Amino acid sequence: MAYRLSYQNKIAISALLSLAAIFSLAYFIIIPTANNVETIKIQMKNQSLEDEKNYLQGQNLKNLKDNIKTVEPRLNEIEQIFIKENSDDEVAFFTSLEMAAAKNNVTEKSTLGGAAPLGRSYNQIPLRLDVTGNFQGLIGFIYSLETHKNYININSLQITAFDSELASVHVTSTLEKSLKAAIDADTYWEK
Repeated sequence: MAYRLSYQNKIAISALLSLAAIFSLAYFIIIPTANNVETIKIQMKNQSLEDEKNYLQGQNLKNLKDNIKTVEPRLNEIEQIFIKENSDDEVAFFTSLEMAAAKNNVTEKSTLGGAAPLGRSYNQIPLRLDVTGNFQGLIGFIYSLETHKNYININSLQITAFDSELASVHVTSTLEKSLKAAIDADTYWEK
């Protein structure tokens, strides 16, 4: 005996099969495709950010190249700010300090500290200057450091008055009193 389906049962089965087909289609095709689209959207956003980063780096390199072209004609001037180790330049540096002290009528004692490397070719070396003289002489000596051809970066300057056997009892002016300056500075040396 064959079982016959009623018209309403056929419609219900067709509806169920259609719903099953729609859910299968959504589950196996639409949802994975939507996930893939979302993944692609995230990848495109990341690629866009990476492209923007690369563009900015390219702009920075272009600006750096332009800056180098601007500096190249003055490279010799810039090279002179560094003291060349173990050369006549080193002797000339200390001689210039002594000449500045003599010119300003002060006594000067210089002491170098340990070198700190700055890249492959340069060192930063601390310099301690102990200078004794009157106010005008100290100011003149400090000015000579400021205008020195080599770069000297003064980190600290301490000026104190002191009693000196050479100082006269009758001296009352600050400009004539004996002063002592302790100058801590950094110098830059080419290896």
